[in-house]
Amino acid sequence: MSNYWRFSRSAYYSVVAALPLLVAYEILVILTQSRYWSLRNAADMWIRTFLMAFDLQAQHLTFVMIGILFALIPLAKSYSTGVRLKVNYFALMLAEAFVYSLLLGGLLQSILRVSGLSSGGPGNGPLQNFALSLGAGLFEEIIFRVLLLNLLFLLLKPFLKSKVSAAVVSVLVASFLFSMSHYIGTMADQWQWYSFMFRWVAGLLFTVLYFMRGFAITAYTHALYDIWVLV
Repeated sequence: MSNYWRFSRSAYYSVVAALPLLVAYEILVILTQSRYWSLRNAADMWIRTFLMAFDLQAQHLTFVMIGILFALIPLAKSYSTGVRLKVNYFALMLAEAFVYSLLLGGLLQSILRVSGLSSGGPGNGPLQNFALSLGAGLFEEIIFRVLLLNLLFLLLKPFLKSKVSAAVVSVLVASFLFSMSHYIGTMADQWQWYSFMFRWVAGLLFTVLYFMRGFAITAYTHALYDIWVLV
């Protein structure tokens, strides 16, 4: 147990833990799709659009993404010096994320009541909302925390006086863009100032959790919180 806190926030555990989240999401998307369309998380579609720029076929993208995760495992393992996989740690990580989702949920639901933002998933069935919740936890955390947050920090660090300043600005901007992303696209939510601020605060809280506990815990916390709200 003494190694749990270090192991569970490592890149090695993050990549391995992302696999069941991706597989469960894809299975639910298949189970809930109709003959003519399927409902996917917006961040998932952005990643798929990027991959299709390399002449990949849409029907192959799920296998490509699973393959990418498997390919990243040895790289993440070599980066995570001294970290060993322990199956029981993944159960502890799920339990930890469950607790965080309840704590964050209590705080964010109080903001929801003030903002007037609906907590439901209009127009979607429970299984579809469950799938979207898993997709949000996985793909939104990859885009806005793993990629965007770190990219902003690298770009801003040479221009700001300190690493702390670069980190603060990166967190604020990444969380701002995370909130704005919910109002972009064909299935975007209607703009509301209070709902925007709520999502910005949610983005800030997820970012703090990402810094403290790494990608895997944050992704599962995000997914579980969305399940409480949408399902």
